[in-house]
Amino acid sequence: MQNAFKFEEDYLMGEVSQWEHSEAEKGQIYTRPEVVDFMLTSMGLKFGGELKDIRVLEPSCGEGEFVLAIAKRLIGFPAKKPTINQLLGKIMAIDLVGSSIEVAKSKIKELLIDSGYSTKEIKEILEDWFLKADFLLEDIRPNFTHIIGNPPYVRVENIPKGLLNEYRRRYLTMTNRADLYIPFFEKSLSLLSDGGRLSFICTDRWTKNMYGQSLRKFISDNYSLELFVDLYGIEAFEKDVMTYPAITQISKTKGDHTALVHDTSFTLEEAGEVLKAIRKETSSIQVRKNIINGSKPWLLGSSDKLALISKLECQYPTIEETGCKVFIGAATGANKVYIVNPEGLEIEKSRLIPVITASELKSGTIQWRGKYLVNTYDQYGVVNLDDYPKLENYLNSHKELLCKRHVAKKDSAKWFKTIDRVYEDRLKLKKLLIPDISSDPIVIYDEGIYHPNNSIYYICSNDWDLQALRIVLLSNITKMFISTYSTKIAKGYMRFQAQHLRKLHIPTWNSINDGLKKRMVEAGMSDDTASFSRLTYEMYGLNKKEMTIAEN
Repeated sequence: MQNAFKFEEDYLMGEVSQWEHSEAEKGQIYTRPEVVDFMLTSMGLKFGGELKDIRVLEPSCGEGEFVLAIAKRLIGFPAKKPTINQLLGKIMAIDLVGSSIEVAKSKIKELLIDSGYSTKEIKEILEDWFLKADFLLEDIRPNFTHIIGNPPYVRVENIPKGLLNEYRRRYLTMTNRADLYIPFFEKSLSLLSDGGRLSFICTDRWTKNMYGQSLRKFISDNYSLELFVDLYGIEAFEKDVMTYPAITQISKTKGDHTALVHDTSFTLEEAGEVLKAIRKETSSIQVRKNIINGSKPWLLGSSDKLALISKLECQYPTIEETGCKVFIGAATGANKVYIVNPEGLEIEKSRLIPVITASELKSGTIQWRGKYLVNTYDQYGVVNLDDYPKLENYLNSHKELLCKRHVAKKDSAKWFKTIDRVYEDRLKLKKLLIPDISSDPIVIYDEGIYHPNNSIYYICSNDWDLQALRIVLLSNITKMFISTYSTKIAKGYMRFQAQHLRKLHIPTWNSINDGLKKRMVEAGMSDDTASFSRLTYEMYGLNKKEMTIAEN
């Protein structure tokens, strides 16, 4: 490390050491062997190839599934083995967890023994190829021709604070709530040689969500996206994961063509076709142009669907530009304290408001359990507890727990407030309630009875009729928008977050003819779900081909 960081490094490495030996999740998810071979073939690293200009990096080697596959290709086993001098400096495998490195070394040692290398040669190779270190803090010589792996998926709250601050200082792409794999992308890409390739398998969330914006811009400015393999519904890892992964192959070149693969079989024949597509040779693989564009989300659906979305975006304003406002339900930081059954509870009635949670909407109707939100706000802001002695007594009985929250540490004088401000006037507004996560949209009309808790988004409008808007939100058009801009999570569920709902483009209410307005309102009120998409197609003026695209 640079001398200017020496003191800070000594401190940070203490945190690294503690982290390694703690029970914290290191993001170690192991990749199936056939997936590893598919990735290596797709990036052009063949068996027994020319070693002269090859230099491969695996920045989070784990127990060696990638390193072993790389070594087999470099050695060309069972072909004539390279000399030790030809192998030294060809692989750098790094990991923070020493026990994982030892497992990886044992696998490589077994391969080298089978390949006929001496004990002395094996020791020299293992010492040369493996490094126990924090990849994000280590000073590494650049100019790798190939970088491949499965970067650790670790949430920011699980990273020691000192390390997190240092990572954020060093890596411009680690913004907002970016997880650990984001700086792994940035640093790895910065270590590529001209024309070099990186292939990572990890969650695809960053390709569309807000915390991936800086990384998308970084790639758009300096690299090209050669390959994107959508692994939705495909088992790519040795154990189940909560997010759907993708294989992303990026090169240090400037180009606008991307090979897209869906429903992959991970065969080497298919990987060969991918390589042909990347080289712009005749191939069975779909190729799309201009997927990356600055910090914008990567839209990777079918070209027909994207063309239809683009048309609607050009023709119509966004949902909020038509007078509909998308709100986010209030987070408390301690639902067990703030969401209560009022029976026998000594709190002023003015401090209790009916609350609805996402679990009470799962059936598609409101199944209210009679719970209330303890409201620590009034029209002027955070309340004065002196004015509400019963509320004060209740909150003080939970003070130890409430003070552990970040919001309380940030503002100790108001330790008792919920994370989000509660606007009681929104309670009485007519609104559409939309749970965050579901396999299909759930949109429920509320006459103005409940205040939404977190994990619920809600839409209010003085311009659009909400019963009519409900049928639009439950139509295939909205599903198409959400599936394009959102990433899927476990079991194929999608996230109906505010950032995705705001992407929806619709006509203004006044621009729709009166007859269609009436039919839309009646369909919403009678819950005639069979007509929702048909009426929405009519509203947009879709032709038969466009309706078919939306149906699919």
